[in-house]
Amino acid sequence: MRTAVLVAFLFAGCCVPAFAADPPKGPTLADLMKQPANRAAWYAMFAGETPPQWVDDYGKTLDGPPTPSIAVEANGETYALAFTCKPNECGDNQLFVLFSASGAKAWGLLQIGNEKKWFGAPDKNVQDAILSAID
Repeated sequence: MRTAVLVAFLFAGCCVPAFAADPPKGPTLADLMKQPANRAAWYAMFAGETPPQWVDDYGKTLDGPPTPSIAVEANGETYALAFTCKPNECGDNQLFVLFSASGAKAWGLLQIGNEKKWFGAPDKNVQDAILSAID
């Protein structure tokens, strides 16, 4: 339930004019993916895995919701947590990707309905940071 609220909030945030009191928003997943280090981390995260076709398509086209990333703390560092979802089926098909500041590493949480699948072998601290940010 909290995930749906976060997604709705993030979508609403991208469609409402910014106000001076709003906290700064980070780059979208597409913007992050345009950085070579983040793109390499994305592909490394999925190495040996078979994500759904819509995730593969996103990696090629970067066509998805323009949702700003948020800063997330884990293991004493600040990461960028970004989001995308399956076109026309966003509610039940969501991907959250956490990038290290250097872009050297990425971890993902794929939620399809009530099922969760992790990518990039995140440790418990990283998993907890992602879950805390989206719950």
